[in-house]
Amino acid sequence: MTRSVSIIGAGQIGAALEDRFGKPDDVVVLSRSPPAWIQPGARNRIYDKSVDTPLSADIVIDTVAFDAADIACHDPDRIGRLILISSASVYRDAEGRTLDEATETSFPQFLTPIEETFPTVDAGPQTYSTRKIRMEESAIDRFGDRVTILRPCALHGSWSRHPREWWMVKRLLDGRTRIPLAYNGASRFQTTSAIAMADVTWHLADEQLGGIFNVADWGCPDVLEIVRSIAGEMGREVGYYPVAGFPERYVGRTPWSIPGTFELSDSKAWSTGFRGADPYFIDCRHAVRWLVANPPADWRSAFPQLAAYPWDLFDYEAEDAYFASL
Repeated sequence: MTRSVSIIGAGQIGAALEDRFGKPDDVVVLSRSPPAWIQPGARNRIYDKSVDTPLSADIVIDTVAFDAADIACHDPDRIGRLILISSASVYRDAEGRTLDEATETSFPQFLTPIEETFPTVDAGPQTYSTRKIRMEESAIDRFGDRVTILRPCALHGSWSRHPREWWMVKRLLDGRTRIPLAYNGASRFQTTSAIAMADVTWHLADEQLGGIFNVADWGCPDVLEIVRSIAGEMGREVGYYPVAGFPERYVGRTPWSIPGTFELSDSKAWSTGFRGADPYFIDCRHAVRWLVANPPADWRSAFPQLAAYPWDLFDYEAEDAYFASL
């Protein structure tokens, strides 16, 4: 039977979801402005959940729910299943350290891959992650087992507003041939493809499964593997220069550089029969090809989340000075 599916949000996850659900189901993509990726024949409607009439659908997938107020816009009597995108940033380690506060308290440290049962931050207004937990708790209170919550980590895919891959793609487009990598390129920060998000969402919706699920690429590549995958996709050969820690002026600091490992366990999703996640070196092609085909004239405006990083992502002068000192 054809299901009615409403997807709120038109970023990289929304694009992947429309492609995955659009063939067997009656899908509409709802966003505040028409997405550039919308395909001929695909259904898009301008929608603002804070003011427009609550949706009625068998499945509502809200990719832009950030706090409890977003859940209040959804009527449990009008929705069969609510699927929400949360974040792996909600987890805290045994010392209470989190990704949100890493610059103040140091990065969280986990001895094993992070499972859904691991402690999280408390719900509240303080940070992105505390608001995400407040969102999760509100959804569970209102929808019970008819809510499915997904916790991805470093997302990647086409149409991203936060494409970490740009750190490497731009260097290669600019002709850089020597790539310094902080922490010896050994940092492991879990990646999650938008394709995997769409596949696991479709699977859990099809099985009518509620609860909280981590979503991760198969394996957890280190930074050296990530940048090599990107260079390989672009057909470029460059030299990689692992360096200990952070050199001066953050030379070699990538968007995946952390002092250790932040790895998700997705065994819960796999226990339901999901078998869709590919390794990063396969799925990164979507982000890389999109970036190569559409390099922005002003990347700071195009990718505001990257522009907000507290260091210069492309300080080539500092890199050249570092190499000159070797």
